[in-house]
Parts: sequence; C-alpha cells; structure tokens
Amino acid sequence: MDDNYKIFNDLSKIRSNSYKVLYVSLFLTFVLTSLNIFYTYRTNESAKNKFYLLDKGQKLAVVRITDQKRAVDILCEGHISNFHELFFALEPDLRHIKRNIEGKALYMGGHSIQRLYNRLIDQNYYEDIAKSGYSIEVEKDSIFVDYSRYPFPFRFVGKQRILKNGNAEYRTLITNGYLEETKSTPNNLNGLKIVRFDVLNNEDL
Repeated sequence: MDDNYKIFNDLSKIRSNSYKVLYVSLFLTFVLTSLNIFYTYRTNESAKNKFYLLDKGQKLAVVRITDQKRAVDILCEGHISNFHELFFALEPDLRHIKRNIEGKALYMGGHSIQRLYNRLIDQNYYEDIAKSGYSIEVEKDSIFVDYSRYPFPFRFVGKQRILKNGNAEYRTLITNGYLEETKSTPNNLNGLKIVRFDVLNNEDL
C-alpha cells in the first residue's frame, strides 16, 4: 500500500511540476511576444520619421523629423534643389555632365525634362560648355511649393554662377513645374517626380 501511495505521490509531483513548467513557458512566450510586438511597432514608427538628407542624389545622413508637414517640405524642396544642382550645375567635362544628367537628374522627372535635355543636346550646348572650359554653379534663392493642390506646383528662383578665367558672371534661373508622387527606386530615393517642367527665365544679369 505504501509503495502504491509513494508511486501515486511521485506521479502527482511530476504532473504538478509539468504544469508549472508549462505555465512558466506560456508566460515567458506571452511576455516575449508582447515585447517583440512593442519593439517592432516602435521601430516602424521611428522609421516613418526618418528622412534622408540628399546631396546631388546621394544620401548624406538620416535625420529624425516628427512634424509631418516639415518632413514633406524637406522632401519636396530637397528634390527640387537637388534636381537643379544636377541639371544646371555643369563642369567642362562631357562625361561628368552625362553622369549627372543621364544617370541621376533624368530619373527625377518626366518627359518635359527629357525634351529639354534633348533640345540642349541638339543645340550643342553641352559640347560648347566642354570646349569653353567654363564651370557653372547653381545658387538657390528660394523655392515655393503649393501644397494645396496636387500635383504640387512649384517655382525655383536662383542664379547660375559662370566662372570664366577666374571671373564670375551670372544668369538668372527661374523655373516652374509640378511634383508628383511615384515609387521610390535606387535612382530616385525621394519617390517624387518633376513633371511639366519649364524654364521661365535664364538671362544674363
């Protein structure tokens, strides 16, 4: 009888310990799952507020912005500014020009930019720049984007600084167009596209 009781008692202890292990395992699984969901949510929310600072289409740094309106401002104005830098800032080097325009700037816009580029090629504009030895820089004065309409109308106001034999000459550079949202790609990290682009003024100062 004692042996039977001892066996029964041992089985009860084993069963009790098994339940304890099961309960502890379930509790730990619940805690770990909850923590995983929490940190995944935090990571996603943090990622939503991170935006790349770009220079000539290249990522420089990641910044955290909690104000969504400010984030849109930085994204759109940065896209416009980078495009003008890539398209209108020129060095007397055809390979450098093609790398900036064909390899980067054209991906940032639509057919209107491609047509402008083709027209300038037909006019031998880039060959003349390469032969002249002139270096052209872009100086931004202001960018205005109207977010009350979509696609977003914008206007860029700035200057081209032309370096000739150590001297500097200036041309106005006033453009307008519209910004559309598109898919982000390795060639267009911002996920924005410039459409209906036009040069309004590009005269000597």
